[in-house]
Amino acid sequence: MKKIIIRLVLICMIFIPFVKTNAQALISAGGFAGGGYISGNLPSQGSFTSSLFVEAKTQPIFGFDSRLSFLFVSDFDKLLPRTSIQYYPFLKGFSLKGIVYQPVSNIFYIEEGIGPMMLNDRSLVDLNKWNLGLAFSILAGTNFGDPLSIIRLGAGIEYGLTFTNTDVRYSSFHLQVQISL
Repeated sequence: MKKIIIRLVLICMIFIPFVKTNAQALISAGGFAGGGYISGNLPSQGSFTSSLFVEAKTQPIFGFDSRLSFLFVSDFDKLLPRTSIQYYPFLKGFSLKGIVYQPVSNIFYIEEGIGPMMLNDRSLVDLNKWNLGLAFSILAGTNFGDPLSIIRLGAGIEYGLTFTNTDVRYSSFHLQVQISL
């Protein structure tokens, strides 16, 4: 597992050249939170989702921005008080997506993303498997601030699908905030 993480970090270091263009920020950071579902080795269950990410501007070279994300998805019942369940299924993982921004007007935009994902399936008490797959996302949002300090807010969906081991899946309907550094 450590070898996979080390390889992912090395790929990120090679893959994300930082290029400054038109006085735009080189790096932005953000996160999202929302609801969705988990499915795979268990019946579909309602879940809450959360993610933190760092994004680098690579559009002049690759035509898209590169986003490295950490994702956590857990059973929604975990948030409710006084439940008698002893174990709450959850997923955690990383994705590296290419993000494309399409401006709709001066302040509104649409963003799409796709990329590889590693997801740790902890949906059952005795299950701890890492899976490889793809993450897809789409979001509609708005920009706030001047070009040097942009804050972006949006609502979107994300779908993650794995192809190895336990074939676990998740979906997320979320609100996202992103701040250019």
